[in-house]
Amino acid sequence: MFRTRLKNGLLGGGPKRLIWLYLLALLLVVWVVLKGGDALRHQQIKTLRYEVADQLNQLVSVLENAIVKYQHMPTLLASNDRVKQALLHETDKDIEQLNRELKQINLITEASDSYIINRQGLTIAASNYQKKTSFVGKNFAFRPYFKEAMSGKAGRYYALGTTSNRRGYYFSYPVYSGDKIIGVAVVKVDLTQFEKRFNNQSYEFLLIDPDGIVFSSSHPDWLYHLLGELSHQELQRIAESQRYKDKDIEKLAIAYSKPFDSKASIIDVLEEVTLPNGKVQLERHAYLQMSRPIQLLNFRVAIFAPLKTINEDIALWRAIFVGGVIITALLLGLATLRSRMLRERSDANEMARHNQAYIREVIQNTQAGLVTLDDSYQIESFNPAIERLLGQSLAPLVGQPLSVVFQPTDNHQGDEQNIESMGVKVLTQEGTLCCLTHDKRMSTQDISVEKSIPVEMTLCEMQLPNRRSFLVTFHDMTERKRYEQEITHARNALEARVKERTSELEEANSRLRREIEEHEGTQRELIQTAKLAVLGQLSAGLNHELNQPLTAIRAFAENGLTFLERNKYPQAKANLEQISQLGRHMGDIIARFKVFARKGDVQQGPIRVHEAMLAAVRIMASRYKSADIAIELPEDRGLIVVGDTVFLEQVLVNLLANAADAIQEAAKADKQVRVLIKESADKVLIAIQDTGKGLSEEAQKHLFEPFFTSKASGVGLGLGLSISQRIVEAMNGQIQAKNLDSGGAEFCVTLTRFQPIST
Repeated sequence: MFRTRLKNGLLGGGPKRLIWLYLLALLLVVWVVLKGGDALRHQQIKTLRYEVADQLNQLVSVLENAIVKYQHMPTLLASNDRVKQALLHETDKDIEQLNRELKQINLITEASDSYIINRQGLTIAASNYQKKTSFVGKNFAFRPYFKEAMSGKAGRYYALGTTSNRRGYYFSYPVYSGDKIIGVAVVKVDLTQFEKRFNNQSYEFLLIDPDGIVFSSSHPDWLYHLLGELSHQELQRIAESQRYKDKDIEKLAIAYSKPFDSKASIIDVLEEVTLPNGKVQLERHAYLQMSRPIQLLNFRVAIFAPLKTINEDIALWRAIFVGGVIITALLLGLATLRSRMLRERSDANEMARHNQAYIREVIQNTQAGLVTLDDSYQIESFNPAIERLLGQSLAPLVGQPLSVVFQPTDNHQGDEQNIESMGVKVLTQEGTLCCLTHDKRMSTQDISVEKSIPVEMTLCEMQLPNRRSFLVTFHDMTERKRYEQEITHARNALEARVKERTSELEEANSRLRREIEEHEGTQRELIQTAKLAVLGQLSAGLNHELNQPLTAIRAFAENGLTFLERNKYPQAKANLEQISQLGRHMGDIIARFKVFARKGDVQQGPIRVHEAMLAAVRIMASRYKSADIAIELPEDRGLIVVGDTVFLEQVLVNLLANAADAIQEAAKADKQVRVLIKESADKVLIAIQDTGKGLSEEAQKHLFEPFFTSKASGVGLGLGLSISQRIVEAMNGQIQAKNLDSGGAEFCVTLTRFQPIST
């Protein structure tokens, strides 16, 4: 144990440091692979650069030497007498002889074509006069080399032939007769011969015109491609000159370009490659690019040396290097693993010895009784705890079955033997641990039981290397059994108490339900009483409202009889109509009071606010008229709330009656009640303002309490506002009161706005 702790102390944090060392080594290897490969690649490209420079110089020298011999041929042709005679006379004989001579000259000089053009630009003789693509009869007045020669200068030009459809470089010179220019001699050099000569080289060569367009190349797909940038005007100029006929000028697909030194650069070109299955895909090819001018032609010659071989060599070098590093790392890893395995084996042996000693100490000092059984379920060994539990030694019982010590409560015998058949690895049972009296002269059948201890037995199989064994654990359950008995007794007492309390609660609930029913009935009677009280207050006005029509009816009836006696039937009919109208008016008055006095519970539904307000005002109209109180109503905005129409009218009548009482008690000159209606997205507020004295602080505290009133003694029961509050709350609304700054009080009823169900 001391040696293990010493190692842990010395190597504390070692695995983390080892991981960091591995990561550092990996980064170092990656850096070496990348930087080493780059350095090797740079050196190989540098060597290739010198080779390409030599090849470029040789290529320029070959081109200049090959073309320079054609430079003076037009001058020699222009000084030929036969050429001059053919231009002056243009006879068939002279032209035929000139054609043969031009053909002979071409064979000797290996020129592409030689031809003579008159002043109008018409070709009168050519070395290819016998071919289908003969220039004879063709007009080349549009060519710049013709225009330069006609101006007295030696002309040079490069273009794609309009007749032969072959690329060439043109040299021209004026033909003089005395001081007069009579025509032009032209020699065309076919550049395809140079492409064939350099086609099998290890590099690609390009002949680039002053505009940056590839005029000639060993790579046919690069022809007529642009290496630089041209403006729209420059492209239009090239198209109008017909230099490249109808060829499309496209930019060469250079995906990457980086200078290598002052005279060379590394570029990547995207090229289309046709696969064996016929599909076309883009491939990226790397080249070393070098170029230099050809002063004679005003062209540039470029060489694209492929870097594929160098890149493959670098990739191979990197693969070999990485492979070597991996192999070395694997060998070091195997050596480290073997060393670790030997060290771990040594540590494991030491740990096993330590664990054995530790387990022995645990077994000897544990409070649970432990017994081991062999594969026949016979007692093999035991710990001191079980002897302390029984109070005697178990040494005489070694080799005896477990049943001589433990008796299960459920009396299932042979459970140990049934473990295999049941497929159970752990068996737990409750039973008794027997304290035995044993005599050596007695057989096992003669062993007597002195006392028994309640225990919980757990039997589990131990997988040992060479044999099967079982471990049996005994836990003393004496205290637990005592606790279980106490808990059972407490539970029975609790159940009895719960039954008793449940009976009491059921009786209390029954009484409460009866009281609630009585309270609801009382509340309904109070609401009806409040209605009748309001009707009683309004009875004088009601008598006045009914007496006036009755008096009018009697007058109209008496007058009608008189009209009938005098045979004035139209007047009698008019009186009867007035009587009928007054009767309907009285019926409306009585119907409003009947509806108002109706009993019932709150029935929720949509209510038009303006109609409910008008109904309440009609009921209070006679009192307001007799008290000379003006009432101001808002316009009808079609607002609808959720509630009960009759009960809402009762609340509004009560508030209007309270407002009238407050105005009459104040005895002011300004007698006015104002009704306001405000709305929001989901609420509607009905405010009733009066010009009375307002509410005192005491009244504001107890305003909605039953039997509280701020009116004079004997006026009112003090239930109106309390009942109104209950009605409004039953309609899921609120009622509030406050004093106005201008004097008087304001009562506000807030109700839920009706939301129609959208379909």
